[in-house]
Amino acid sequence: MAWREERTCDGKARLTQELTLEQPTERALSAAAKLVGKTWYPDEPAKWDGLCEKIELAHHLEHATYVRAAMLGDRFAGIVAAGPAQSEAGTARADAGALWYRNHMRAYAPWVLGTPDEPRIGLALAPITAEIALTQELVERGDARSAWEITLLAVDPAFHGHGIGRTLFSGALDYLRAQSAPGFFLATDDGCDFGFYDHLELERIASREAAACPGVPQGEEAVELDGPNDEKPFRVYLYGAWLDGKHDVR
Repeated sequence: MAWREERTCDGKARLTQELTLEQPTERALSAAAKLVGKTWYPDEPAKWDGLCEKIELAHHLEHATYVRAAMLGDRFAGIVAAGPAQSEAGTARADAGALWYRNHMRAYAPWVLGTPDEPRIGLALAPITAEIALTQELVERGDARSAWEITLLAVDPAFHGHGIGRTLFSGALDYLRAQSAPGFFLATDDGCDFGFYDHLELERIASREAAACPGVPQGEEAVELDGPNDEKPFRVYLYGAWLDGKHDVR
């Protein structure tokens, strides 16, 4: 998933410390996990001990070759991650048809495996599964932008409205250009302000209801999914852009 900071009309808000982009420390990664949880899993049962946020962050960082934390002094303000989205064999790294999150479960909470909580956690992570499915389709179409992905962009709400998201995004683009990436893509969903990417004039490559993506629970199971858009279908999106100079994203 990718996220951005909300804009604000509050001109009185000021940052009192210099913003830097740094290699994240364990403390910053812990803050990033909590931000993921606060953003996408606010109703996660306490007994799961933040497992969904840990799994999602691990998924986003698993193959990232560029990860930077936005820091204001010693305060964590946001994070961005990017990296190759295909394996050396040219296939998508994750299989949406498999229980892609099980290895992470085994690492963080092996007690969950084989319990009734395991499928419930899978349901909570269904938007990620849907995004993986769209990514696989992009790869299969041979779109050159599918080789590189911005896997995560998140900004702490306490620092919304200061351009931190744009700074993180620009840093990731500079990295991708340095890798001679022809382009890139990112996955997002209705839980995010995806209009930010429209504003940047990224191309909306694909859009689909999450429940219609391969690997996502169907039928009666799907009604167990909770979220801010319960009254309408929850959608996932792929955005992308070329980095060829002529059509370069701003």
